[in-house]
Amino acid sequence: HGQDMERELGSELDVLAQEAARRMRQLAPKWRTTLTNSIAVSAPDAMTREVRPGVAYAPFVEDGIKPGGKGLPRFSDPASKSIVDWLESKAFTGQARVRKGSGKYTAREQVLRDRYEGLAWHVRHFGVKAQPFVEPTATAMEPVVLRRLDLAVRRALAARGGDAGG
Repeated sequence: HGQDMERELGSELDVLAQEAARRMRQLAPKWRTTLTNSIAVSAPDAMTREVRPGVAYAPFVEDGIKPGGKGLPRFSDPASKSIVDWLESKAFTGQARVRKGSGKYTAREQVLRDRYEGLAWHVRHFGVKAQPFVEPTATAMEPVVLRRLDLAVRRALAARGGDAGG
């Protein structure tokens, strides 16, 4: 039943992987949708589908961060840009941008840096709560995948006139 079975299972795996990706996107945190949009399906081989987020910070969202350790990168470090952007969106919502080099800009940067340092202190001392989206998807999809792959095998066997009984 080689090629018929592979074709049937492959098409069912494609559909199941897209369903898992859709569910994972629904459960993922949505700020700026970077994490949500990075969730993609890949096929390393004919009988394997991988559904995974493509951003580096996904494990920290899934598992959270335990207290202790280094905390966040320094405010001036380029690695902190996404966190600074998030803080800025929360701190200055609805306010107009100010001209770089002005006194208002300097005051705004000072407020932003102080808030960032406070957040870094909090992360270092209390950690960050996990927001799992991969594990709940895997748990919810497991019985669905097993049932639908079993049905795909039965369809392939029935199409060849083989024994589709259990």
